Amino acid sequence: MTAINWSTIHATKEKNLFRFFLRILSLLYGLAIQFRLVAYKTGFLRAKHLPAHVISIGNITAGGTGKTPFVAMLAKWAETHGFRAAILSRGYKGKRSNNSPVVSDGKMVLASVDDAGDEPVMLATALSSVPVLISKKRYKIGSLALKHFNSELLLLDDGYQHISLHRDVNILLVDAKRQFGNRSLLPLGPLREPIEQIKRADIIVITKCTNTYSGDKLVDYFKKNFPAKSIFRSSYFPDQVIFPIAGNTYPPDILKGKNVVVFAGIAHPDDFLETVKSCGANIVHFQAFSDHHFFSAHEIEELVSWEKQSNVDFLLTTEKDWIRIDGKIDPDLDIAILTIKIGLLSGANTFFESIKQGIVQSNKLGRR
Repeated sequence: MTAINWSTIHATKEKNLFRFFLRILSLLYGLAIQFRLVAYKTGFLRAKHLPAHVISIGNITAGGTGKTPFVAMLAKWAETHGFRAAILSRGYKGKRSNNSPVVSDGKMVLASVDDAGDEPVMLATALSSVPVLISKKRYKIGSLALKHFNSELLLLDDGYQHISLHRDVNILLVDAKRQFGNRSLLPLGPLREPIEQIKRADIIVITKCTNTYSGDKLVDYFKKNFPAKSIFRSSYFPDQVIFPIAGNTYPPDILKGKNVVVFAGIAHPDDFLETVKSCGANIVHFQAFSDHHFFSAHEIEELVSWEKQSNVDFLLTTEKDWIRIDGKIDPDLDIAILTIKIGLLSGANTFFESIKQGIVQSNKLGRR
């Protein structure tokens, strides 16, 4: 007679109960989303307009599609082509976004990571001449950018769900590898809103394309279900290896053959690890943390203990993680940052020409 494994049965019941609870929360979340969308569609709520060319960059899944690098790419393009851009961010986990919304005035960084959150400070640091502002109320900071910086291009970082502000171009990013997960709404799945809301996008960019995850199936899906959308593919590329304490910068091939301890507190740290491996580095130890993780003194000490091993050349992390540990570590620590840039794999000229024409048209209409 086979013995009954009561512990397994109990664990299964708990798992099913938890999943049922998540399904209920997902249903309630979905109802709230639909109610909000209907309120704007029927005119009960109205989106506010700003006299500038407004581009939203966002996603319909929770985190990790490459929004911030994409915003940085657009801001650098605008800067190179003489357009006055400003970045509007919500300042996730920042403590004073409403009291002091200007993270950068396009000349210097004016807020700490504790005050503004890691991504806005990272953007402000990387884009020295582009103003960065934070608030949950994008119309408010957009008006501020127009008044103080005479911006003609406003970039909404993570703005797809922020439908209270009118945008001229809605760019939706979709991860080639993870796509839409189990296609369930939060918290049961990764979706921030139903998949059919892809219809609000003007441009779809499939991100993180690789030989393994080419995005071909997503292209077919979008062409079949959303045939009017412009579709582009993009990928991550290692950009620079920076030793911030020493002030030295090298090309990514410096990592080849180096023994490194890698750590990352981003949405998908395994993606960063794969990029490090692609540079030819030898991974002695890898430590993953949650997205936006603020490191404790004990955690930093543990990482330092790994770095002190005789066969380790240095610690290696992301730009976003460095923003959160800058000033909190020993100045003698040998630590490096691998910066990542995002690039379109094809159709770049078409993409940027459409952005350029949109800004020019806005100016001709006297919106600035």
